[in-house]
Amino acid sequence: MLQELYVRHFVLIDELRLQLDGGLHVLTGETGAGKSLVLDATRAILGGRVSGNAASDGSPAVVEAVFDIETNEAADRLLASWGIDHSGEIVVSRTFHSNGRAQNRVNGRSVTVQMLRELGDTLVELQDQHESVALMTAPYQRRLLDLYGQHEELATSCADAYRAWQEALRLLREAQVSERERAQQLDLYALQVRELEEAGLRPGEEEELRAERDRLKRERQIAESLAQMAALLDDGRSGAIARLHEAERMAGALSASSDRADEIATLLETARVHAEEASFTLHRFLSRLSHDPARLDEIEERLAMIRRLSRKYGSTTEEMLAHLERARAQLEAWSKHEDRLMQLQAEVEGREAAYRAIADRLHEARVRAAKSLGEAISSSLARLSMAQAECEIEVRPRVDAPTEHGWDEIRFLFRANPGQPLMPLQKVASGGELSRMLLAVKVVIANLERTETLIFDEIDQGVSGEAALRVAEMLRELGQDKQVICVTHAPQVAAAGHVHYLVAKESEADRAISRVARLDDDGRIEEIARLLGSDLSDETARVHARALLESFRRQST
Repeated sequence: MLQELYVRHFVLIDELRLQLDGGLHVLTGETGAGKSLVLDATRAILGGRVSGNAASDGSPAVVEAVFDIETNEAADRLLASWGIDHSGEIVVSRTFHSNGRAQNRVNGRSVTVQMLRELGDTLVELQDQHESVALMTAPYQRRLLDLYGQHEELATSCADAYRAWQEALRLLREAQVSERERAQQLDLYALQVRELEEAGLRPGEEEELRAERDRLKRERQIAESLAQMAALLDDGRSGAIARLHEAERMAGALSASSDRADEIATLLETARVHAEEASFTLHRFLSRLSHDPARLDEIEERLAMIRRLSRKYGSTTEEMLAHLERARAQLEAWSKHEDRLMQLQAEVEGREAAYRAIADRLHEARVRAAKSLGEAISSSLARLSMAQAECEIEVRPRVDAPTEHGWDEIRFLFRANPGQPLMPLQKVASGGELSRMLLAVKVVIANLERTETLIFDEIDQGVSGEAALRVAEMLRELGQDKQVICVTHAPQVAAAGHVHYLVAKESEADRAISRVARLDDDGRIEEIARLLGSDLSDETARVHARALLESFRRQST
Protein backbone atom coordinates (compact mmCIF):
# COMPACT_ATOMS: atom_id res chain seq x y z
CA MET A 1 0.00 0.00 0.00
CA LEU A 2 1.18 3.52 -0.80
CA GLN A 3 1.86 5.22 2.54
CA GLU A 4 3.49 8.45 1.49
CA LEU A 5 4.13 10.40 -1.71
CA TYR A 6 6.70 13.21 -1.73
CA VAL A 7 7.20 15.46 -4.77
CA ARG A 8 9.57 18.42 -5.19
CA HIS A 9 10.19 20.70 -8.19
CA PHE A 10 8.16 18.41 -10.43
CA VAL A 11 6.68 20.43 -13.32
CA LEU A 12 4.23 22.81 -11.53
CA ILE A 13 4.48 21.14 -8.12
CA ASP A 14 6.92 23.05 -5.94
CA GLU A 15 6.68 20.66 -3.00
CA LEU A 16 4.05 18.14 -1.95
CA ARG A 17 3.84 15.49 0.71
CA LEU A 18 0.78 13.22 0.92
CA GLN A 19 0.23 10.87 3.84
CA LEU A 20 -2.06 8.08 2.71
CA ASP A 21 -4.05 5.39 4.48
CA GLY A 22 -6.50 2.75 3.33
CA GLY A 23 -9.85 3.68 1.87
CA LEU A 24 -10.93 5.92 -0.98
CA HIS A 25 -8.79 9.04 -1.58
CA VAL A 26 -10.25 11.56 -4.01
CA LEU A 27 -8.49 14.45 -5.73
CA THR A 28 -10.51 17.33 -7.16
CA GLY A 29 -9.78 20.77 -8.50
CA GLU A 30 -10.36 23.15 -11.36
CA THR A 31 -9.50 21.96 -14.85
CA GLY A 32 -5.80 22.67 -15.40
CA ALA A 33 -5.06 22.93 -11.69
CA GLY A 34 -2.62 20.03 -11.88
CA LYS A 35 -4.58 17.02 -10.63
CA SER A 36 -2.98 14.90 -13.34
CA LEU A 37 0.47 15.93 -12.07
CA VAL A 38 -0.09 13.93 -8.89
CA LEU A 39 -0.84 10.87 -11.01
CA ASP A 40 2.09 11.69 -13.30
CA ALA A 41 4.37 11.68 -10.27
CA THR A 42 2.95 8.31 -9.23
CA ARG A 43 3.46 6.98 -12.76
CA ALA A 44 7.06 8.15 -12.58
CA ILE A 45 7.60 6.09 -9.42
CA LEU A 46 6.19 3.08 -11.26
CA GLY A 47 8.73 3.49 -14.06
CA GLY A 48 6.53 5.52 -16.36
CA ARG A 49 7.88 7.83 -19.02
CA VAL A 50 8.64 11.36 -17.85
CA SER A 51 9.11 14.34 -20.17
CA GLY A 52 12.53 15.95 -20.32
CA ASN A 53 11.28 19.16 -18.63
CA ALA A 54 10.11 17.50 -15.42
CA ALA A 55 12.42 19.77 -13.42
CA SER A 56 10.22 22.82 -12.85
CA ASP A 57 12.81 25.56 -12.33
CA GLY A 58 16.10 23.97 -13.32
CA SER A 59 16.48 22.26 -9.96
CA PRO A 60 16.38 18.44 -9.95
CA ALA A 61 12.84 17.06 -9.77
CA VAL A 62 12.37 14.53 -6.99
CA VAL A 63 9.58 11.98 -6.66
CA GLU A 64 9.63 9.61 -3.72
CA ALA A 65 7.13 7.07 -2.44
CA VAL A 66 6.96 4.84 0.62
CA PHE A 67 5.15 1.50 0.23
CA ASP A 68 4.07 -0.98 2.86
CA ILE A 69 4.74 -4.44 1.38
CA GLU A 70 4.36 -6.51 4.54
CA THR A 71 1.79 -8.79 2.89
CA ASN A 72 2.87 -8.30 -0.75
CA GLU A 73 4.46 -11.65 -1.64
CA ALA A 74 5.04 -10.76 -5.30
CA ALA A 75 7.00 -7.62 -4.42
CA ASP A 76 8.92 -9.51 -1.74
CA ARG A 77 10.00 -12.22 -4.22
CA LEU A 78 11.04 -9.64 -6.81
CA LEU A 79 13.12 -7.63 -4.33
CA ALA A 80 14.74 -10.80 -3.03
CA SER A 81 15.76 -11.74 -6.58
CA TRP A 82 17.49 -8.36 -6.86
CA GLY A 83 19.18 -8.71 -3.47
CA ILE A 84 17.33 -5.71 -1.99
CA ASP A 85 16.53 -6.07 1.70
CA HIS A 86 13.52 -4.55 3.41
CA SER A 87 11.67 -4.73 6.70
CA GLY A 88 8.14 -4.64 5.29
CA GLU A 89 8.57 -1.14 3.90
CA ILE A 90 10.37 0.20 0.83
CA VAL A 91 11.29 3.68 -0.39
CA VAL A 92 11.20 4.18 -4.15
CA SER A 93 12.69 7.40 -5.51
CA ARG A 94 13.49 9.03 -8.84
CA THR A 95 15.49 12.20 -9.39
CA PHE A 96 15.28 13.96 -12.76
CA HIS A 97 17.94 16.46 -13.82
CA SER A 98 17.51 19.24 -16.35
CA ASN A 99 20.07 17.60 -18.66
CA GLY A 100 17.80 14.54 -19.01
CA ARG A 101 19.67 12.27 -16.62
CA ALA A 102 17.67 10.37 -14.02
CA GLN A 103 18.55 8.39 -10.90
CA ASN A 104 16.31 5.53 -9.79
CA ARG A 105 16.59 3.94 -6.36
CA VAL A 106 14.80 1.36 -4.24
CA ASN A 107 15.84 1.44 -0.57
CA GLY A 108 18.94 3.34 -1.64
CA ARG A 109 19.95 0.80 -4.31
CA SER A 110 20.26 1.97 -7.91
CA VAL A 111 17.81 0.22 -10.25
CA THR A 112 16.83 0.47 -13.91
CA VAL A 113 13.57 1.88 -15.25
CA GLN A 114 12.60 -1.64 -16.34
CA MET A 115 13.10 -2.88 -12.78
CA LEU A 116 10.86 -0.06 -11.52
CA ARG A 117 8.18 -1.13 -13.98
CA GLU A 118 8.36 -4.74 -12.82
CA LEU A 119 8.15 -3.64 -9.20
CA GLY A 120 5.36 -1.18 -9.98
CA ASP A 121 3.24 -3.96 -11.44
CA THR A 122 3.26 -5.63 -8.02
CA LEU A 123 2.49 -2.43 -6.10
CA VAL A 124 -0.15 -0.40 -7.95
CA GLU A 125 -2.89 -0.98 -10.50
CA LEU A 126 -3.13 2.35 -12.29
CA GLN A 127 -6.07 2.99 -14.59
CA ASP A 128 -6.05 6.03 -16.80
CA GLN A 129 -8.34 7.22 -19.55
CA HIS A 130 -6.51 5.01 -22.04
CA GLU A 131 -7.41 1.82 -20.19
CA SER A 132 -11.02 2.15 -21.29
CA VAL A 133 -9.66 1.86 -24.81
CA ALA A 134 -7.49 -1.10 -23.79
CA LEU A 135 -10.59 -2.80 -22.40
CA MET A 136 -11.79 -3.16 -25.98
CA THR A 137 -8.70 -5.05 -27.16
CA ALA A 138 -8.44 -8.83 -27.40
CA PRO A 139 -5.22 -9.18 -25.35
CA TYR A 140 -6.67 -7.15 -22.47
CA GLN A 141 -9.90 -9.14 -22.50
CA ARG A 142 -7.95 -12.41 -22.53
CA ARG A 143 -5.84 -11.30 -19.54
CA LEU A 144 -8.98 -10.30 -17.63
CA LEU A 145 -10.60 -13.66 -18.24
CA ASP A 146 -7.46 -15.56 -17.20
CA LEU A 147 -7.06 -13.40 -14.11
CA TYR A 148 -10.69 -13.95 -13.11
CA GLY A 149 -10.50 -17.69 -13.78
CA GLN A 150 -7.10 -17.86 -12.07
CA HIS A 151 -5.66 -19.50 -15.15
CA GLU A 152 -2.26 -17.76 -14.94
CA GLU A 153 -0.34 -20.94 -14.12
CA LEU A 154 -2.13 -22.90 -16.86
CA ALA A 155 -1.62 -20.03 -19.31
CA THR A 156 2.08 -19.94 -18.47
CA SER A 157 2.34 -23.70 -19.04
CA CYS A 158 0.54 -23.26 -22.35
CA ALA A 159 3.01 -20.55 -23.44
CA ASP A 160 5.98 -22.71 -22.41
CA ALA A 161 4.57 -25.72 -24.29
CA TYR A 162 3.95 -23.61 -27.40
CA ARG A 163 7.50 -22.24 -27.40
CA ALA A 164 8.91 -25.77 -26.91
CA TRP A 165 6.81 -27.00 -29.84
CA GLN A 166 7.93 -24.14 -32.07
CA GLU A 167 11.59 -24.69 -31.15
CA ALA A 168 11.30 -28.38 -32.07
CA LEU A 169 9.63 -27.38 -35.32
CA ARG A 170 12.44 -24.94 -36.08
CA LEU A 171 15.07 -27.63 -35.54
CA LEU A 172 13.17 -30.02 -37.80
CA ARG A 173 12.88 -27.45 -40.59
CA GLU A 174 16.57 -26.67 -40.35
CA ALA A 175 17.38 -30.39 -40.60
CA GLN A 176 15.14 -31.02 -43.60
CA VAL A 177 17.44 -30.88 -46.65
CA SER A 178 17.43 -32.48 -50.10
CA GLU A 179 19.04 -35.85 -50.74
CA ARG A 180 21.51 -34.14 -53.08
CA GLU A 181 22.65 -31.80 -50.30
CA ARG A 182 22.91 -34.73 -47.92
CA ALA A 183 25.14 -36.62 -50.41
CA GLN A 184 27.28 -33.52 -50.87
CA GLN A 185 27.72 -33.11 -47.15
CA LEU A 186 28.63 -36.76 -46.73
CA ASP A 187 31.28 -36.49 -49.49
CA LEU A 188 32.66 -33.28 -48.04
CA TYR A 189 33.12 -34.56 -44.51
CA ALA A 190 34.32 -37.98 -45.66
CA LEU A 191 37.06 -36.26 -47.71
CA GLN A 192 38.09 -34.08 -44.78
CA VAL A 193 38.19 -37.02 -42.37
CA ARG A 194 40.16 -39.18 -44.81
CA GLU A 195 42.67 -36.44 -45.58
CA LEU A 196 43.29 -35.60 -41.94
CA GLU A 197 43.38 -39.20 -40.78
CA GLU A 198 45.83 -40.17 -43.50
CA ALA A 199 48.03 -37.24 -42.46
CA GLY A 200 48.36 -38.85 -39.03
CA LEU A 201 48.88 -35.55 -37.26
CA ARG A 202 49.74 -35.46 -33.59
CA PRO A 203 49.88 -32.55 -31.15
CA GLY A 204 53.21 -30.71 -31.14
CA GLU A 205 54.49 -32.54 -34.22
CA GLU A 206 55.11 -29.43 -36.29
CA GLU A 207 57.27 -27.85 -33.58
CA GLU A 208 59.25 -31.08 -33.19
CA LEU A 209 59.83 -31.34 -36.94
CA ARG A 210 61.01 -27.75 -37.18
CA ALA A 211 63.45 -28.31 -34.32
CA GLU A 212 64.79 -31.52 -35.91
CA ARG A 213 65.11 -29.81 -39.29
CA ASP A 214 67.14 -26.99 -37.76
CA ARG A 215 69.42 -29.51 -36.01
CA LEU A 216 69.95 -31.52 -39.18
CA LYS A 217 70.73 -28.37 -41.15
CA ARG A 218 73.36 -27.38 -38.58
CA GLU A 219 74.87 -30.89 -38.66
CA ARG A 220 74.93 -30.77 -42.46
CA GLN A 221 76.83 -27.49 -42.39
CA ILE A 222 79.32 -28.92 -39.87
CA ALA A 223 79.81 -32.11 -41.95
CA GLU A 224 80.41 -30.11 -45.08
CA SER A 225 83.05 -28.00 -43.35
CA LEU A 226 84.75 -31.05 -41.84
CA ALA A 227 84.77 -32.83 -45.21
CA GLN A 228 86.42 -29.84 -46.83
CA MET A 229 89.04 -29.79 -44.08
CA ALA A 230 89.69 -33.55 -44.48
CA ALA A 231 90.06 -33.12 -48.25
CA LEU A 232 92.70 -30.44 -47.72
CA LEU A 233 94.64 -32.82 -45.50
CA ASP A 234 94.14 -36.16 -47.32
CA ASP A 235 93.58 -35.39 -50.98
CA GLY A 236 96.19 -37.78 -52.47
CA ARG A 237 99.42 -36.15 -53.64
CA SER A 238 97.99 -32.68 -53.38
CA GLY A 239 96.81 -33.02 -49.76
CA ALA A 240 98.62 -31.33 -46.91
CA ILE A 241 99.84 -34.61 -45.37
CA ALA A 242 101.35 -35.85 -48.67
CA ARG A 243 103.04 -32.48 -49.27
CA LEU A 244 104.44 -32.40 -45.73
CA HIS A 245 105.75 -35.94 -46.20
CA GLU A 246 107.48 -34.94 -49.47
CA ALA A 247 109.01 -31.84 -47.86
CA GLU A 248 110.17 -33.95 -44.91
CA ARG A 249 111.88 -36.40 -47.35
CA MET A 250 113.60 -33.59 -49.20
CA ALA A 251 114.81 -32.05 -45.93
CA GLY A 252 116.16 -35.46 -44.85
CA ALA A 253 118.17 -35.76 -48.08
CA LEU A 254 119.87 -32.42 -47.33
CA SER A 255 120.58 -33.19 -43.69
CA ALA A 256 124.00 -34.79 -44.53
CA SER A 257 125.28 -31.54 -45.94
CA SER A 258 123.50 -29.06 -43.63
CA ASP A 259 122.74 -29.03 -39.93
CA ARG A 260 119.85 -26.61 -40.54
CA ALA A 261 118.21 -29.10 -42.98
CA ASP A 262 118.16 -31.73 -40.22
CA GLU A 263 116.31 -29.32 -37.92
CA ILE A 264 113.85 -28.50 -40.71
CA ALA A 265 113.25 -32.21 -41.33
CA THR A 266 112.42 -32.66 -37.64
CA LEU A 267 109.93 -29.77 -37.70
CA LEU A 268 108.32 -31.06 -40.88
CA GLU A 269 107.98 -34.50 -39.32
CA THR A 270 106.25 -32.95 -36.32
CA ALA A 271 103.91 -31.00 -38.60
CA ARG A 272 103.12 -34.15 -40.61
CA VAL A 273 102.35 -36.13 -37.44
CA HIS A 274 100.03 -33.34 -36.19
CA ALA A 275 98.36 -33.19 -39.61
CA GLU A 276 97.84 -36.96 -39.57
CA GLU A 277 96.35 -36.73 -36.03
CA ALA A 278 94.09 -33.88 -37.18
CA SER A 279 92.99 -35.97 -40.15
CA PHE A 280 92.25 -38.95 -37.89
CA THR A 281 90.27 -36.78 -35.48
CA LEU A 282 88.33 -35.20 -38.38
CA HIS A 283 87.37 -38.58 -39.80
CA ARG A 284 86.36 -39.85 -36.35
CA PHE A 285 84.15 -36.75 -35.78
CA LEU A 286 82.62 -37.17 -39.24
CA SER A 287 81.80 -40.79 -38.53
CA ARG A 288 79.94 -39.79 -35.39
CA LEU A 289 77.72 -37.15 -37.06
CA SER A 290 74.15 -38.40 -37.72
CA HIS A 291 73.63 -36.22 -40.74
CA ASP A 292 71.02 -37.91 -42.92
CA PRO A 293 70.10 -36.01 -46.11
CA ALA A 294 67.19 -38.33 -46.77
CA ARG A 295 65.72 -37.57 -43.33
CA LEU A 296 65.98 -33.84 -43.97
CA ASP A 297 64.12 -34.20 -47.26
CA GLU A 298 61.48 -36.29 -45.49
CA ILE A 299 61.01 -33.60 -42.85
CA GLU A 300 60.67 -30.85 -45.47
CA GLU A 301 58.01 -32.87 -47.28
CA ARG A 302 56.13 -33.48 -44.01
CA LEU A 303 56.20 -29.80 -43.09
CA ALA A 304 55.00 -28.82 -46.58
CA MET A 305 52.07 -31.23 -46.20
CA ILE A 306 51.21 -29.76 -42.79
CA ARG A 307 51.32 -26.23 -44.23
CA ARG A 308 48.99 -27.28 -47.03
CA LEU A 309 46.50 -28.78 -44.57
CA SER A 310 46.71 -25.76 -42.29
CA ARG A 311 45.42 -23.52 -45.08
CA LYS A 312 42.19 -25.55 -45.03
CA TYR A 313 41.73 -26.81 -41.49
CA GLY A 314 43.51 -24.56 -39.01
CA SER A 315 46.69 -22.64 -38.34
CA THR A 316 48.03 -25.15 -35.77
CA THR A 317 48.12 -28.93 -35.49
CA GLU A 318 45.79 -28.70 -32.49
CA GLU A 319 43.23 -26.72 -34.49
CA MET A 320 43.42 -29.23 -37.36
CA LEU A 321 42.92 -32.14 -34.95
CA ALA A 322 39.91 -30.30 -33.47
CA HIS A 323 38.53 -29.88 -36.99
CA LEU A 324 39.01 -33.60 -37.53
CA GLU A 325 36.84 -34.36 -34.50
CA ARG A 326 34.15 -31.98 -35.74
CA ALA A 327 34.30 -33.49 -39.23
CA ARG A 328 33.94 -37.01 -37.75
CA ALA A 329 30.93 -35.84 -35.76
CA GLN A 330 29.37 -34.23 -38.83
CA LEU A 331 30.07 -37.31 -40.91
CA GLU A 332 28.37 -39.48 -38.30
CA ALA A 333 25.46 -37.06 -38.05
CA TRP A 334 24.93 -36.95 -41.81
CA SER A 335 25.31 -40.73 -41.95
CA LYS A 336 22.50 -40.99 -39.41
CA HIS A 337 20.53 -38.04 -40.82
CA GLU A 338 17.43 -40.07 -41.56
CA ASP A 339 17.38 -41.32 -37.97
CA ARG A 340 17.83 -37.75 -36.75
CA LEU A 341 14.90 -36.56 -38.87
CA MET A 342 12.72 -39.28 -37.42
CA GLN A 343 13.73 -38.27 -33.89
CA LEU A 344 13.03 -34.59 -34.61
CA GLN A 345 9.68 -35.42 -36.19
CA ALA A 346 8.75 -37.47 -33.13
CA GLU A 347 9.86 -34.58 -30.91
CA VAL A 348 7.68 -32.14 -32.86
CA GLU A 349 4.66 -34.44 -32.66
CA GLY A 350 5.16 -35.05 -28.95
CA ARG A 351 5.53 -31.38 -28.13
CA GLU A 352 2.59 -30.44 -30.32
CA ALA A 353 0.45 -33.04 -28.56
CA ALA A 354 1.56 -31.67 -25.18
CA TYR A 355 0.71 -28.13 -26.27
CA ARG A 356 -2.70 -29.11 -27.62
CA ALA A 357 -3.53 -30.98 -24.42
CA ILE A 358 -2.72 -27.91 -22.32
CA ALA A 359 -4.46 -25.55 -24.76
CA ASP A 360 -7.55 -27.77 -24.62
CA ARG A 361 -7.54 -27.66 -20.81
CA LEU A 362 -7.10 -23.89 -20.94
CA HIS A 363 -10.02 -23.59 -23.37
CA GLU A 364 -12.30 -25.62 -21.11
CA ALA A 365 -11.27 -23.56 -18.08
CA ARG A 366 -11.91 -20.33 -19.99
CA VAL A 367 -15.34 -21.48 -21.12
CA ARG A 368 -16.29 -22.18 -17.48
CA ALA A 369 -14.88 -18.87 -16.26
CA ALA A 370 -16.41 -16.87 -19.13
CA LYS A 371 -19.99 -17.61 -18.08
CA SER A 372 -19.30 -16.69 -14.47
CA LEU A 373 -17.35 -13.52 -15.37
CA GLY A 374 -20.04 -12.34 -17.77
CA GLU A 375 -22.69 -12.76 -15.09
CA ALA A 376 -20.53 -11.01 -12.47
CA ILE A 377 -19.88 -8.02 -14.77
CA SER A 378 -23.57 -7.80 -15.67
CA SER A 379 -24.41 -7.78 -11.97
CA SER A 380 -21.90 -4.99 -11.32
CA LEU A 381 -23.28 -3.01 -14.25
CA ALA A 382 -26.76 -3.28 -12.75
CA ARG A 383 -25.41 -1.66 -9.59
CA LEU A 384 -24.04 1.15 -11.79
CA SER A 385 -27.50 2.13 -13.09
CA MET A 386 -27.26 -0.18 -16.09
CA ALA A 387 -29.82 -2.72 -14.94
CA GLN A 388 -30.74 -3.72 -18.47
CA ALA A 389 -27.16 -4.06 -19.67
CA GLU A 390 -25.71 -7.47 -20.29
CA CYS A 391 -22.17 -8.67 -20.77
CA GLU A 392 -21.36 -12.04 -22.23
CA ILE A 393 -17.90 -13.41 -22.87
CA GLU A 394 -17.48 -15.51 -25.96
CA VAL A 395 -14.71 -18.09 -26.15
CA ARG A 396 -14.37 -19.52 -29.63
CA PRO A 397 -11.78 -22.23 -30.25
CA ARG A 398 -9.54 -21.73 -33.27
CA VAL A 399 -7.56 -24.96 -33.26
CA ASP A 400 -6.23 -24.05 -36.71
CA ALA A 401 -4.62 -20.87 -35.33
CA PRO A 402 -2.59 -21.88 -32.25
CA THR A 403 -0.61 -19.23 -30.37
CA GLU A 404 1.36 -19.13 -27.15
CA HIS A 405 -1.85 -17.93 -25.46
CA GLY A 406 -3.79 -20.96 -26.64
CA TRP A 407 -6.14 -21.15 -29.59
CA ASP A 408 -9.06 -19.22 -28.14
CA GLU A 409 -10.59 -16.14 -29.68
CA ILE A 410 -12.05 -14.21 -26.74
CA ARG A 411 -14.56 -11.40 -27.19
CA PHE A 412 -16.47 -9.33 -24.65
CA LEU A 413 -20.00 -8.94 -26.04
CA PHE A 414 -22.27 -6.19 -24.74
CA ARG A 415 -25.73 -4.79 -25.06
CA ALA A 416 -27.04 -1.82 -23.14
CA ASN A 417 -30.75 -2.59 -23.56
CA PRO A 418 -32.97 -5.65 -24.02
CA GLY A 419 -33.86 -6.51 -27.56
CA GLN A 420 -30.53 -5.35 -28.90
CA PRO A 421 -28.14 -7.98 -30.24
CA LEU A 422 -25.02 -8.79 -28.30
CA MET A 423 -22.17 -7.09 -30.14
CA PRO A 424 -18.41 -6.80 -29.55
CA LEU A 425 -17.83 -4.22 -26.83
CA GLN A 426 -15.73 -1.92 -29.02
CA LYS A 427 -18.53 -1.58 -31.57
CA VAL A 428 -21.42 -0.57 -29.32
CA ALA A 429 -20.30 0.92 -25.98
CA SER A 430 -20.31 4.69 -25.47
CA GLY A 431 -17.67 6.54 -23.45
CA GLY A 432 -19.76 6.54 -20.29
CA GLU A 433 -20.67 2.90 -20.73
CA LEU A 434 -17.02 1.99 -21.20
CA SER A 435 -16.08 3.82 -17.98
CA ARG A 436 -18.73 1.94 -16.04
CA MET A 437 -17.78 -1.34 -17.71
CA LEU A 438 -14.15 -0.82 -16.64
CA LEU A 439 -15.19 -0.04 -13.08
CA ALA A 440 -17.48 -3.08 -13.05
CA VAL A 441 -14.58 -5.23 -14.17
CA LYS A 442 -12.28 -3.74 -11.52
CA VAL A 443 -14.84 -4.48 -8.83
CA VAL A 444 -15.25 -8.07 -9.98
CA ILE A 445 -11.52 -8.79 -10.02
CA ALA A 446 -10.55 -6.54 -7.09
CA ASN A 447 -9.91 -9.42 -4.69
CA LEU A 448 -7.90 -11.24 -7.35
CA GLU A 449 -5.56 -8.33 -8.02
CA ARG A 450 -2.21 -8.83 -6.30
CA THR A 451 -1.82 -5.07 -5.81
CA GLU A 452 -3.26 -3.32 -2.77
CA THR A 453 -3.49 0.10 -4.41
CA LEU A 454 -5.86 1.01 -7.24
CA ILE A 455 -5.59 4.39 -8.96
CA PHE A 456 -8.33 5.74 -11.23
CA ASP A 457 -8.05 8.79 -13.45
CA GLU A 458 -11.60 10.10 -14.04
CA ILE A 459 -13.28 6.69 -14.02
CA ASP A 460 -16.52 8.69 -13.87
CA GLN A 461 -15.92 10.32 -17.25
CA GLY A 462 -19.17 10.62 -19.23
CA VAL A 463 -21.26 9.63 -16.19
CA SER A 464 -23.65 11.89 -14.25
CA GLY A 465 -26.73 11.89 -12.06
CA GLU A 466 -27.85 8.58 -10.65
CA ALA A 467 -25.15 6.68 -12.54
CA ALA A 468 -22.43 8.88 -10.99
CA LEU A 469 -23.85 8.13 -7.53
CA ARG A 470 -23.68 4.40 -8.19
CA VAL A 471 -20.07 4.79 -9.41
CA ALA A 472 -19.25 6.65 -6.22
CA GLU A 473 -20.82 3.93 -4.07
CA MET A 474 -18.84 1.26 -5.86
CA LEU A 475 -15.56 3.15 -5.50
CA ARG A 476 -16.19 3.59 -1.80
CA GLU A 477 -16.96 -0.12 -1.53
CA LEU A 478 -13.65 -0.90 -3.24
CA GLY A 479 -11.99 1.31 -0.65
CA GLN A 480 -13.19 -0.99 2.13
CA ASP A 481 -10.62 -3.62 1.12
CA LYS A 482 -8.22 -1.71 -1.10
CA GLN A 483 -6.47 1.60 -1.12
CA VAL A 484 -8.18 3.55 -3.90
CA ILE A 485 -6.95 6.88 -5.27
CA CYS A 486 -9.25 8.64 -7.71
CA VAL A 487 -9.07 11.88 -9.69
CA THR A 488 -12.63 13.04 -10.27
CA HIS A 489 -14.88 15.84 -11.46
CA ALA A 490 -18.02 14.21 -10.09
CA PRO A 491 -19.40 15.62 -6.80
CA GLN A 492 -20.85 12.21 -5.93
CA VAL A 493 -17.41 10.55 -6.15
CA ALA A 494 -15.81 13.44 -4.24
CA ALA A 495 -18.37 12.96 -1.45
CA ALA A 496 -17.74 9.20 -1.35
CA GLY A 497 -14.07 9.63 -0.52
CA HIS A 498 -12.75 8.73 2.92
CA VAL A 499 -10.08 11.39 2.33
CA HIS A 500 -10.41 14.43 0.06
CA TYR A 501 -7.54 16.45 -1.48
CA LEU A 502 -7.96 19.72 -3.34
CA VAL A 503 -5.48 20.57 -6.10
CA ALA A 504 -5.25 24.29 -6.82
CA LYS A 505 -3.02 26.39 -9.04
CA GLU A 506 -1.50 29.55 -7.56
CA SER A 507 0.77 32.28 -8.89
CA GLU A 508 4.01 32.91 -7.05
CA ALA A 509 6.83 35.13 -8.27
CA ASP A 510 5.45 35.20 -11.82
CA ARG A 511 5.26 31.43 -11.81
CA ALA A 512 2.29 29.06 -11.65
CA ILE A 513 2.49 26.46 -8.88
CA SER A 514 0.13 23.59 -8.13
CA ARG A 515 -0.59 22.94 -4.46
CA VAL A 516 -2.42 20.04 -2.84
CA ALA A 517 -4.28 20.38 0.44
CA ARG A 518 -6.18 17.83 2.51
CA LEU A 519 -9.66 19.19 3.13
CA ASP A 520 -11.54 19.18 6.40
CA ASP A 521 -15.31 18.83 6.48
CA ASP A 522 -15.98 22.52 5.77
CA GLY A 523 -13.50 22.51 2.93
CA ARG A 524 -15.06 19.39 1.48
CA ILE A 525 -18.53 20.92 1.58
CA GLU A 526 -17.31 24.01 -0.29
CA GLU A 527 -15.46 21.94 -2.92
CA ILE A 528 -18.35 19.51 -3.46
CA ALA A 529 -20.69 22.50 -3.77
CA ARG A 530 -18.38 23.90 -6.47
CA LEU A 531 -18.50 20.60 -8.30
CA LEU A 532 -22.30 20.75 -8.09
CA GLY A 533 -22.11 24.02 -10.01
CA SER A 534 -22.39 26.66 -7.31
CA ASP A 535 -20.51 29.78 -6.31
CA LEU A 536 -19.71 30.59 -2.69
CA SER A 537 -23.12 32.24 -2.15
CA ASP A 538 -25.10 29.22 -3.19
CA GLU A 539 -26.31 27.84 0.13
CA THR A 540 -28.49 25.28 -1.63
CA ALA A 541 -25.43 23.65 -3.19
CA ARG A 542 -23.71 23.54 0.19
CA VAL A 543 -26.76 21.89 1.75
CA HIS A 544 -26.73 19.35 -1.05
CA ALA A 545 -22.99 18.80 -0.59
CA ARG A 546 -23.42 18.29 3.16
CA ALA A 547 -26.22 15.81 2.51
CA LEU A 548 -24.05 13.85 0.07
CA LEU A 549 -21.27 13.61 2.63
CA GLU A 550 -23.62 12.50 5.35
CA SER A 551 -25.25 9.87 3.14
CA PHE A 552 -21.93 8.17 2.50
CA ARG A 553 -20.93 8.35 6.14
CA ARG A 554 -24.17 6.68 7.14
CA GLN A 555 -23.50 3.89 4.66
CA SER A 556 -20.20 3.17 6.41
CA THR A 557 -21.78 2.86 9.85
